[in-house]
Amino acid sequence: MATLPTTVESVNPLNDSQLHAADVLWDYYQKGLDLPEEAFTDLDFNDGLAVQTEIRRRRLESGATQIGWKVGLTSDRARQQVGIDDRPFGHLMQRFESGVSISASAVNGATIEPEMCFTVGETISGPNVDPTIVPKHLERVAAGYELNERRAVVGGNLAMLVADNLTNWAIVEGTGVPVEDIDNIDDTEIVLYRNDEECFRCLHKQEVDNPYISIARLAATLHRFGLQLEQGQKIITGAYTRHQISSGERWVAEYSNIGQVETDYT
Repeated sequence: MATLPTTVESVNPLNDSQLHAADVLWDYYQKGLDLPEEAFTDLDFNDGLAVQTEIRRRRLESGATQIGWKVGLTSDRARQQVGIDDRPFGHLMQRFESGVSISASAVNGATIEPEMCFTVGETISGPNVDPTIVPKHLERVAAGYELNERRAVVGGNLAMLVADNLTNWAIVEGTGVPVEDIDNIDDTEIVLYRNDEECFRCLHKQEVDNPYISIARLAATLHRFGLQLEQGQKIITGAYTRHQISSGERWVAEYSNIGQVETDYT
């Protein structure tokens, strides 16, 4: 696996409002200080992305390692709900392998979302990536979970949600298979179990966009901020469902032709 990049460049300097929001959000993360929502009141979707980019830069400068990206708003339903035809990014900083045991109390208001998890094989970059060539730049696809945490987001503030890394806490990844082994990824069936009881089932195409289209759109959004998808990075491409987590639960998600991912919560 290639060494993951640690570049911290920002394509544009932040304006005063963006910088203030980044400062209060950083203090919220680092010092546990209160987060004044008014710092985000007059910010929009793109401001939130700029703030998140600055938070990522500070994390990397502080010695943290980024392991990949998430892409948001990957269904018509989600985009219509917020009135945005765009794909926000979130930067992933923590990954666990399937079979891990996690304390549910370690994640405030923890929720679990089954998502596909891809590994980038070659750089994907630019504002107009052709989705049909995306699979050639991907190494593997695995069954995955995203773990989300209730943190800074209050009042349905979209700029704050985006700045707060789309509530990501970590991802959990199964072994997976080469992308080239999957004939029609949109027909993948996902079945989710809680304590061995089925609680959700769908086909990928019933809930979220084609993942290669989502990755191409993600690359375009990153390009606006001088960023790209790098070799070795992980990408999660949209949630099929969301469930609250409690201690004493075992969650398993099976993805047809791809594999499964499982996690215990203590």
